[in-house]
Amino acid sequence: MTATAHDAATAPVPSPVLRAFAAAPERLVLIGVALALAAGASVSLGVHHWWTVLPAAGAFTVLAWRRLGPRAAVTAADARAGAIAVGGTLVWTVVNIALAAEYVIVVRDPGFLTLSGLWLADHPHTDIPAAGAVEAAASHPSALPDASEAWNLAGDVIQPQGAKMLPATIAIGGWVAGDTGVLAANVVIGALGILAVYTVARRFLGPAAALAPAGALALTVSHIGLSRAAYSEPLTLLLVIAGVLWAWRGVEERSVPLLAAGAIASGATTFIRIDGAASAIGALVGVTVALALTDADRAWRRRAALVFLAVQAAVLMLGYAALARWSTEYLERLADEAYALLFVYGAVAGLMGVWVLLWSRRLHVDRWLPAWADALGRRGAIAAGAVVVTGMAVLASRPLWTTVHRGTEAERDQFTNGVIEGFQASQGLPIEPTRTYAESTVTWLSYYLTWPLVVLGILGLGIATYRMVRRQGGWTVFMGAVMAPTLVYLWRPAIVPDQLWAIRRFEPATLPGFVLAAAAAAWALTGLARTPAAQATLRRAAAALMIALPLSTWLSIAPDEEYPLSGAVNVTSREMIGARTQLDQLCAIAPGRPIVLVGTSSHYGSLRVMCDVPVVLMLSAPSADDLASMSEAWDDAPLVLTREVDDVPWSSDPLVVVDSRVTHSGYTLQRIPRTLVERSYSWYAGVVEESGEVRPVHVGDTLTAP
Repeated sequence: MTATAHDAATAPVPSPVLRAFAAAPERLVLIGVALALAAGASVSLGVHHWWTVLPAAGAFTVLAWRRLGPRAAVTAADARAGAIAVGGTLVWTVVNIALAAEYVIVVRDPGFLTLSGLWLADHPHTDIPAAGAVEAAASHPSALPDASEAWNLAGDVIQPQGAKMLPATIAIGGWVAGDTGVLAANVVIGALGILAVYTVARRFLGPAAALAPAGALALTVSHIGLSRAAYSEPLTLLLVIAGVLWAWRGVEERSVPLLAAGAIASGATTFIRIDGAASAIGALVGVTVALALTDADRAWRRRAALVFLAVQAAVLMLGYAALARWSTEYLERLADEAYALLFVYGAVAGLMGVWVLLWSRRLHVDRWLPAWADALGRRGAIAAGAVVVTGMAVLASRPLWTTVHRGTEAERDQFTNGVIEGFQASQGLPIEPTRTYAESTVTWLSYYLTWPLVVLGILGLGIATYRMVRRQGGWTVFMGAVMAPTLVYLWRPAIVPDQLWAIRRFEPATLPGFVLAAAAAAWALTGLARTPAAQATLRRAAAALMIALPLSTWLSIAPDEEYPLSGAVNVTSREMIGARTQLDQLCAIAPGRPIVLVGTSSHYGSLRVMCDVPVVLMLSAPSADDLASMSEAWDDAPLVLTREVDDVPWSSDPLVVVDSRVTHSGYTLQRIPRTLVERSYSWYAGVVEESGEVRPVHVGDTLTAP
């Protein structure tokens, strides 16, 4: 954007206070990324403590403060918009912390991620001691010292599923405010993601206009819902968009430190998600092509490209190494997908590396791409943008001409087909168990952004392509980082397609990419107005619409339904409310005693982490002899917990000791969730006697630690 189009005064402002306000969004993004990197590195080394994480984050921040700090001249408009961005995000944070999820039961991924964060608040790593559970479980073939998928036995420790940067980062909240801090920490991460989008938008819109796409993301039901619970995607978004920001600036400002920071951020996504390499591939290609297209000195461009490649590859591989160490079975279970992604990354990195090494005065290989872009000219750039818009339109039209199905042979497919059939039956939809709904991925985006913003986003991607071909390096970085994961998941999301769950695939890159592209399109279209006054009026209207359209998805009007007016429950309610109280009550029954959990795998990790005692999971009804053998193995009388009263050899009739209700959002296949699901839990408890029978515990009984 030219200086004449800047929407406020452009006179430099020397005041340190105003400079601080203008720089605050980018500074806060830096601090957030530094904390995440320090937490991820510390937990990967098994030394996750406040006295390792916080100094490391501080050192990274100090080292990067000047090198990554904003360098543009500061104006009053910059300071005012920066203050609004930070202030608005602060309000968003406070509101959503008040409604943060209590995801301490493993219904879906936030359960084990939250519990891992709670564990890390007091421990240096996520290897949880089995503490005799292996020996106790040996007494019966249906007794397990771990639980399927989410909690995996590795030797004499239990490893929670998944990469560890997110649990390590939210554990920082536990050092500040205990369990409540852990539950609230992902909201802070989501807030930093909003600021990251603002800082990128400011690169091409100006300070005040950049508030529109940031506000649009902040008001999407997806970003609100995924931030309130410990989903890994908001942290991935933060690193992906921060990587775009620093690489964009690095190309334009010809700064190797900025490019190195972008490489670290994009490569570190593998410390959060097993599929983190998908966005890293796009960032690598985008940066390399951007450097090839720029007119900077060849030696500098070559050095900058090799630094980016080497740093990103090193960080990315360290992420997978950490995953192999701390979640071994999870990586083995998804080995085919992980190794295929690594192979693609390796092939792309190799090609990029060879290409960059050939950038020399003798071969002039680096000049082929700029010459081609120049030859295309303006018309060729328009054609390239049109191709992208057409391709995206074809993807959006898929529901009109195809229906995608999954197989029926693999065990995982059979399980998923059963889940989908249940969803379809409960919602009155046609029964097609094998349907993946992958043809509707662009439609999924419209649930949260609305179709006008999706259309603008597609047009904006075409404009970004035009600018990329016209050799604007920042847009090349943007297109690489956003389009690679977007195209992969729009074509094949590979996820159970209920909402809010399925939109996770598009939270890190696609949704922020679309709101940024939509803003670019809106500003380009309004720029066609004949007078500056008309442009200003239209741009104010466009900004208001960008805010209002996501907000409109909070309400739904359906006259034919039982409740014609309904709201988005991921905005209006607390997810998993009641779960924390339930666990507190269960842990208070017999503190310190080992637990035999009969028939309820969802609570295995909850009890092991929150009660901090060893747990054995019984998948079938135990006999008195089985329980007596477990007591001998532990040399202690364990507490038996069950919801199935007939599965335990009681010495007398038991009574319910914990009666609980837990509420969470419903499962919907073709819209944002509008209803709540209430799960009822009635727990029975007892202590194993010497005979193996279980003496019931009743409400009011006082049991001391053994």
